Amino acid sequence: MLVSRIEALGLISARFPEDPLVFTCGATCREMASRDRRDNHLYVVDSMGLVSPIVLGLSLGMEGRSDARVVGVEGDGGMLTNLNALTTIGYLRPPNLLLIVLDNERYDSTGGQPTFTTRLDLADIAESCGLRTWRATDLETLDQGISEALGEPGPGFVHMKIAAGNSPAPLLLDDPVTLGDRFQRWLSTRIDG
Repeated sequence: MLVSRIEALGLISARFPEDPLVFTCGATCREMASRDRRDNHLYVVDSMGLVSPIVLGLSLGMEGRSDARVVGVEGDGGMLTNLNALTTIGYLRPPNLLLIVLDNERYDSTGGQPTFTTRLDLADIAESCGLRTWRATDLETLDQGISEALGEPGPGFVHMKIAAGNSPAPLLLDDPVTLGDRFQRWLSTRIDG
């Protein structure tokens, strides 16, 4: 049985309490903010497909710091919206980048329309772009995939099929400028030490 997005998000947040975590728009942001809101979380509201370029920029900016891991949490819809980001990540090969894709094969935030992942495999695409790839089917294999990805230089890509549907969560109505400023302030203290 497939796990819910909010269950997967809880595990991801727990695994990265001190690392930059960037979350995709829609239900993913709402669910994460309602479950475990932290200063190291950047919620990319109303901007589909931008998680990969954001984590790429952050990872390049933090490259060379042995303690720095940058993690992006994307959905299948967002990944498909900006699939070309995988080619850039694969070409530049930042060793501190980890991208986790939670794939429910639908655009649940806009009505449940099917995505192309009903027939296309995002892990295969990421691997062909040069990312180290892991597949997860439940919380145990998600945790294992994250552990293995952290043990090797990146870029890493963990792909997990999840259950369709959204968990009840209030709208995330914060101004994106405020969200970005809070994250930047946290990041500055992390980098400047």
